[in-house]
Amino acid sequence: MNEDLENTLDELGPAYREVVGRLRAAQEVEPTRRGVVRVNWRRWTASLVAATILVVVGFSVLTSRTPVDSSSVASPYTLALDLNDTAIGELVRTQRADGSWDNDFLTRQNAAALKDVASAKVAYRRAVRYLRAKGLTPLSPEELRHRGDLAARLLARS
Repeated sequence: MNEDLENTLDELGPAYREVVGRLRAAQEVEPTRRGVVRVNWRRWTASLVAATILVVVGFSVLTSRTPVDSSSVASPYTLALDLNDTAIGELVRTQRADGSWDNDFLTRQNAAALKDVASAKVAYRRAVRYLRAKGLTPLSPEELRHRGDLAARLLARS
């Protein structure tokens, strides 16, 4: 240290001189050997066991699910066209926080379907708010009815 730093330490007092002494002593520590890795085998083994258990439980959960019958699951595009209590519940459940569904096509259709449903007034208002922000409106009753007729004809063909 230079003389100026020594004078500053003298002014600050003995507590600061002790701190500087500890800092100097820390520099004089013997350097460690590089390349030597110490492994905590207990921690490593516990981590490996935990990871194995997690993989086994995850695999068993994925494989234990019962297969879904695709004929009993309605398409999100046809829920609003065949409106019943189950479809209304599914529409309300799948609505996003911003009031939309997967796309604007579905949002316009679902909002039109929920317009006169008393139990889904909140979902309807959120959907209308979302559509207005995008410069859109729900489908008219005629458009919704037309889509329902088209879907019924397509289902009759297959």
